[in-house]
Amino acid sequence: MRFNIVTGGFEEVGSHAHKPAVIGSDRVLTWAQLQVEAEALAARITRLNLPLGEPVLIRGHKEADMVAAICACISLNRPYVPLDVVVPLERVRRIRSATGASLLIDHSPEAPADLAPITWSRAGESRSDQPMLSGLVPHRPHDPIRYIIFTSGSTGEPKGVRITREAAEAFLQWMTNDFGFTADDVFVNQAPFSFDLSVYELFTSLHMGATLLLNDAETAKDAPRFLERVRAFGGSVWVSTPTFAYLYLTDPGFTGALVPSIRNFLFCGEALPKATVQRLLERFPQARVLNTYGPTEATVATTLIDVSLDVLARYADMPVGFPKRDSVIRCTTPDGAIATKDAPGEIEIVGKHVSIGYLNNDALNAEKFFEADGWRGFRTGDYGWFQDGILFFTGRRDEQVKLNGFRIELGDIAACMLTAPGVADAIAVPLKSGDAVKRIVAFARPVPGTDESALIIALREHMQRGLPAYMVPADLMLVDAFPVNSSHKTDRQALIKMYLTRGRE
Repeated sequence: MRFNIVTGGFEEVGSHAHKPAVIGSDRVLTWAQLQVEAEALAARITRLNLPLGEPVLIRGHKEADMVAAICACISLNRPYVPLDVVVPLERVRRIRSATGASLLIDHSPEAPADLAPITWSRAGESRSDQPMLSGLVPHRPHDPIRYIIFTSGSTGEPKGVRITREAAEAFLQWMTNDFGFTADDVFVNQAPFSFDLSVYELFTSLHMGATLLLNDAETAKDAPRFLERVRAFGGSVWVSTPTFAYLYLTDPGFTGALVPSIRNFLFCGEALPKATVQRLLERFPQARVLNTYGPTEATVATTLIDVSLDVLARYADMPVGFPKRDSVIRCTTPDGAIATKDAPGEIEIVGKHVSIGYLNNDALNAEKFFEADGWRGFRTGDYGWFQDGILFFTGRRDEQVKLNGFRIELGDIAACMLTAPGVADAIAVPLKSGDAVKRIVAFARPVPGTDESALIIALREHMQRGLPAYMVPADLMLVDAFPVNSSHKTDRQALIKMYLTRGRE
């Protein structure tokens, strides 16, 4: 069996009804069980008579039921909005307000009953006095939205990226035709569903009739436990950021002999170091290392390359891959010249897999999205160049950074800090080693007369409440004034120097 992401229905493609479809952190669902539970949930949602196309919020952390809920929403052509428990409740409320969702399906152990008008949880159904906000996501019968994933926004407000059925279909055609995966594969997941990297293993395993192995955060942090789980369930496709794999490579016992089932390492979300590939190929000679690149706005990824030893030897820089089929990638320079390593151009992506835009953000959509030859296009803000038909990535244009695979707008952190009492001004700055971001440091200028010791404690707690864990700065420093450069802009390099030389609060 499989769940067709495009048509939204379960299909018989062989006698595999009793094969595991989802191995959750709590229980296992066979394909037959997944179908029964997803269809029952879809019928229950239908009885609510919600407006056509209204999104459904799905919250939890690696429970098998989350996948059943996702299938139910897709079968009804309702967008689902994934919310891992790592997302603070304050942010969930803002996302609920942005989408107008009436229903929250919450699989967490303690589900708040006041986040949405209707909440389904382990305790049953509850209703709150939250106002109904229907109509914020228009119904699209010709090309329904499959999911809305919220990314960091520079204004402090999350940006909802809308991925439609057409975009998902283009992505899945690429995955099924070019990656070499089969229905016998077991996809290893550890990224939160609210992080679009997880769409790789979620959509591909469902669409191909394979098996999805979910691993909660505690398991992923416990290397022996995580690897034993991968080995026990025959995990064959490892999907992660390079940083996650690097943490495991620090253990010399992480080899193909320990987990022989792994045949593919699939990376996305941040730059892949050549040293990481070298060590993986040495320790897992039976496995492929697949490097990909792409923003959330282009349905997970848009380039692919099988990084062999020959590729490592041929290129000084790590390639991010060949453009996916039925897409166009161009590196645009201001003067129209051909982009090179020394003079890279902004990466623009054109194809059916590109998002229809951010939810209810016309101004940003006009800036970032465009149309070319009848296809959707997206200006990524990333810079790169082509060599031998292969794309190379060199960095970003704006204040957006990648840390541990998560895309973070530094302005989002500053906006959160500015809402804390006692903060007059704030900024977040990345500390880098080469081109890689190693940590984010927050700087705040206190309101005169503020107790600075108390402010540091309160501000850290404020950020932990208002930001996802991966966005909370690693350190915080109070300053009397922000240094400026000759353009009268905040001098970030001067701030870094102050931080490194004056010590940490």
